[in-house]
Amino acid sequence: MDIKGITFSIVTQIFLLVFLLSASKPVKADDKTFVRKLCDQTLEPDVCLNCILSDTGRESSNVSNMTYSILFCMYSQTTYAHQCADHLYQNTAAVRLKTTYLVCRDTMLSASNTLWDGLTKMEVSDYKNAHVSARMAHLDLLRCVFAFRKYADVPVPAELLSYMVQTKRLFDAAQFMFLLLD
Repeated sequence: MDIKGITFSIVTQIFLLVFLLSASKPVKADDKTFVRKLCDQTLEPDVCLNCILSDTGRESSNVSNMTYSILFCMYSQTTYAHQCADHLYQNTAAVRLKTTYLVCRDTMLSASNTLWDGLTKMEVSDYKNAHVSARMAHLDLLRCVFAFRKYADVPVPAELLSYMVQTKRLFDAAQFMFLLLD
């Protein structure tokens, strides 16, 4: 091996070492401060902060990465809401409630799928269409709420409601982030 090959090998190993060390660093204080300042400007600062800081896979604190984190949290909550509505549907015999849970189950599945589409749009920096996906998922959330009024005129069960409220709060935080991306 000549001197160029040895130099290249050493430089490559140094870059690999630097990369590995930087990938394992915990969230820095200044990173947390930036996230907190940005989240404080949203309608839901605590929800925003908790969601973003819980994303340990987030590479940096730029707005697009933070928006992606919020959309992923929304996706998770709608998936939980879908599972909850499906469980209610499976365990209900009353016709009006069964219809309500069916509509809610289907709209929460639609919301979840739409948010997944939004996440893929975020990955290719298509922020405008990712924002459209978030708004469509929000409308699905409202369709589920309206189903309770239309078909059964009963309150939304507490567990399902908690997932839906969390999704709505995350949507409010995402709205601000999308404004910064436009």
